[in-house]
Amino acid sequence: MEFLPITKHGERVYAGFWKRFCAGFADALIIMPLTFLFTWLEGFDRTLAIIITILSFILFAMYSVYFNARFGGTPGKLALGIRITKPDGSRINWSDAWKRSSVGLVFAFVVLIVDVWGLTQVDPEGYASVGWIERTQMVMAHAPKWYGTLGILQQVWIWSEVVVVLFNKRKRALHDFIAGTVVIQKKFAEQSPAPDSSPAAGSGPGEA
Repeated sequence: MEFLPITKHGERVYAGFWKRFCAGFADALIIMPLTFLFTWLEGFDRTLAIIITILSFILFAMYSVYFNARFGGTPGKLALGIRITKPDGSRINWSDAWKRSSVGLVFAFVVLIVDVWGLTQVDPEGYASVGWIERTQMVMAHAPKWYGTLGILQQVWIWSEVVVVLFNKRKRALHDFIAGTVVIQKKFAEQSPAPDSSPAAGSGPGEA
């Protein structure tokens, strides 16, 4: 499958770092009210907190996978006029969307397990009687010793994503390489494959 050209009609085809960053920020703003609501509800009851923790994971998975597969991008990306596509500009499918979110979902799932385990270990009455910070400390007191390493691995993954986006010509992140996707301007989506206009086109993270 051939890649779309780097530029077309004098315009850059691929979405750059800052446009992708702004799209992610827009998604965070969309999710924020629900996050605040869930955090407030968790304080009422330990059992409710467990249910909300599981529900949060499901909604996170649905937000990233469903919107990408169904519409070619999350609301943030759609608002910024960029789309996730296959290299030739055609639509991605459900398999591509799951692959694209796979690493983030694995991290989120491990966090889910640790949080649910910690919640089952705390005193229900004591949990409901303290504030958000104290509740978090109570749950994290039961986290396994390796949990801190997970946080480090998450940071390594996030910063690796940033570095890869900055230093390849099609502005693909690691999850794009995993799924075989690109992020392009909306106007260039759903078009026929076109030969790359730049010399020595590469397809890996180390491409120039």
